[in-house]
Amino acid sequence: MNESTTHLIRWLQAENSRLQEDIKSLREENEGIRYYVTALEDLHLAAQEIASEEDLLELLDRILHHAMSLVMADDGSVLLLDGETDELVFAVVHGDVRGELRGHRIGADVGIAGWVAAEREPVIANNPRQDWRFSPQVDDAFGFVTRSLICVPMSVGDNLVGVIELLNKQDGEEFSEADVALLLILGNTAATALETKRERIESEEAVAAAS
Repeated sequence: MNESTTHLIRWLQAENSRLQEDIKSLREENEGIRYYVTALEDLHLAAQEIASEEDLLELLDRILHHAMSLVMADDGSVLLLDGETDELVFAVVHGDVRGELRGHRIGADVGIAGWVAAEREPVIANNPRQDWRFSPQVDDAFGFVTRSLICVPMSVGDNLVGVIELLNKQDGEEFSEADVALLLILGNTAATALETKRERIESEEAVAAAS
């Protein structure tokens, strides 16, 4: 085998490897696009359900259920801001400590949830113990282990309603920017629905008090 033939074979082998990598990347990209399109369809249906829900507790439960389904999380909470006490309240909880954690309060400046509430910015922490904003307070109190975390604000304009915090992505996967984008849409939809419901309740109470 002469030298030119050897070079040609090596070039063909290298080109074949490159093509295989390109094919793999395209497959992963297509899978990502399919996931995102499916998730947007699910989000559209979720938004319709949330907008039509009348019961406040059921509304919060639906919000959390849809959030966890969208990003495939094992555990999650909707924390509402109590402006009078400056605390975040675990209004609805799904997962291992559902019964224990519901109604629990933390300072509005505690942990990643507190940071998100203060800054109105989402956070992904796929290694939360290495994130300076993470607080082990809830983990230690309830014997829970947070392996990964994503948290987004729920706000209407300048008014913060609360945060959605999801924990432990399924199958050991990591939360992604695509997850954040989906949750931000859901969070804004949920916050609007909650504010509309709150205003309706206050209006009905005012009418009842005046009559």
